[in-house]
Amino acid sequence: MFQVRLFKGLKEPHYTAEQLGKAESLSGFWKNLLFLLGLTLLLSLFTSFYGIGNDILSPELNGHLATEFEAMKSLFAIGQMAWKLFEALFILTIPSLFFWAISDIEWKKFIVVQQEILVIFLLEKAALIPFALFLGITSHLSNPFSLGIIGQYVTDQPFILIFLAKMSIFTIWAVILQYKYVKVLAGKPAKGTALFVIGFNVILLFISTFITLIDLETLL
Repeated sequence: MFQVRLFKGLKEPHYTAEQLGKAESLSGFWKNLLFLLGLTLLLSLFTSFYGIGNDILSPELNGHLATEFEAMKSLFAIGQMAWKLFEALFILTIPSLFFWAISDIEWKKFIVVQQEILVIFLLEKAALIPFALFLGITSHLSNPFSLGIIGQYVTDQPFILIFLAKMSIFTIWAVILQYKYVKVLAGKPAKGTALFVIGFNVILLFISTFITLIDLETLL
């Protein structure tokens, strides 16, 4: 039986992948899944409570009465929590389905891999909170862990800026971790696995960038 330990999987990916591949059953799978989804909701609730991420709505909210203002903030918070929960479920399921499709390993084991990836993205969200609270850095383009800051000095194209802003050290960490797990679990050659994992994530980044760009244009 394989005991799912999220942080051990981050520290020892190769060993964990080998043990995961050999395991006949998984222990702690659902507990960790529910924990991560709950943590996703808590982080979203916290950021919404402090107004992190809703600065773009401020011009629209300023003209309303206090009661309307609070009601709209609450609706926005609910919407944010629902969206973040959807994002978490997407991270857990869609990539794992793709990786499962190229291997003989059961889908559930690739969801375990994606649980590790979700931990990385939640760490990034938590790390950004102090920057938002104490330095007022709330724009996704100014993510101090991403290439977005550098991108602002070399181009003014919105699509490129958003794409670079989504390429953070946490994203790179996640891709490297995925590669290490998929290579062991799928038993594929290193180069082929790298091309598949990197190509898949680049496509996801393009789609995510496009969606973000549409959202910004709609709000602005």
